[in-house]
Amino acid sequence: MTFSLHRNSGYTARMNLLLVAILSILPNVPDGRSDPMDAAESSGTFTVPDAAEIREQLRSWLMTAEPDAAVRKNALSAWTDQAVASGLSGEELLDRLVESFAAVDAAARDTLAAARSGGPLPQIVFDGIRQEPLYRNHLKLFRARWLTQHRFYDEALEIFEDLLPETVVDPAGLFFYRAVCQRHLLQRPEAMDSLNLLLNHTQDVPVRFRMVADLLLKELNQERDDDLGHVSRLMTDVQRRLELGRSGPRVRQQQKNIIAAIDRLLEQAEQQGQPQEGGSGQPSSGPPSSGRRPADRAGFGPKGRGEADRKELKETGRWGMLDRREEARVRELIRQRFPAGYLDIISEYSRRIAEQN
Repeated sequence: MTFSLHRNSGYTARMNLLLVAILSILPNVPDGRSDPMDAAESSGTFTVPDAAEIREQLRSWLMTAEPDAAVRKNALSAWTDQAVASGLSGEELLDRLVESFAAVDAAARDTLAAARSGGPLPQIVFDGIRQEPLYRNHLKLFRARWLTQHRFYDEALEIFEDLLPETVVDPAGLFFYRAVCQRHLLQRPEAMDSLNLLLNHTQDVPVRFRMVADLLLKELNQERDDDLGHVSRLMTDVQRRLELGRSGPRVRQQQKNIIAAIDRLLEQAEQQGQPQEGGSGQPSSGPPSSGRRPADRAGFGPKGRGEADRKELKETGRWGMLDRREEARVRELIRQRFPAGYLDIISEYSRRIAEQN
């Protein structure tokens, strides 16, 4: 099933700013589409389909499912003429579809009940009436949305990458939650593509989606992959995985990447802290560009090259198992060379790693 697309339909949005705070804690186009922007331009502007069209699609699905008359009536109860004419959002259409499926199908019923109780959601085998596109696409989208809201970004993104926006009733939700997943998984270019599709090629975008998407896009445009902010994002991802009970090879490799990145940044900071010789061979007397006081040369000077012995991690949670003198030196270096707050971030990360061992 493919819903029709409208290029110039009127934009309407529900003012629901209170939910922006909720969304703040919260997602590659398949089938050979190499560029998501090209896909949008060739397919038109994505928008919420007409509710009457969805109701007819649901009627066809019910004919395939062949429920008894009472069950059929219950499944269609949310799709009366009055409800269809009320101008439902994409999110509301998705929820109503899942509720209609739940009136007929046990798998949809179990999924809906689990989502309302806090999960986890059961797996669904898409066979029989469940392999129909109307059912399959929207149960997948419902599941992926729930996984994103509960920080299971890897699993959610796998589902989002299997969905096309023109085959679901909530293309704005698909792009938004997909961008959230990609952002948290440090897939910066992909997240920016999803946000551009949401902001520039999708109509009927809820105000709260648009506001959060604008903020995310600004953040992504300013981010770098070679600074302490990137290290902080790596730490956040590892911390999330550990909180979800995951400590496999991916987490261990991520931890090694964090240590290597911190080593590089500390070495760069030490090199920048060494005295700069002028033409007379005397150190430069100019103040540091950061405005902070010069580093204590007794702690680190020309002899230090940012090198450290590799040691096995133990349960103490100390930084790379440095002795107290070296740890104090590194702390002082971070205080002088990096923005305020990063020392606390690294200390908290080390503490959490120790607690997980």
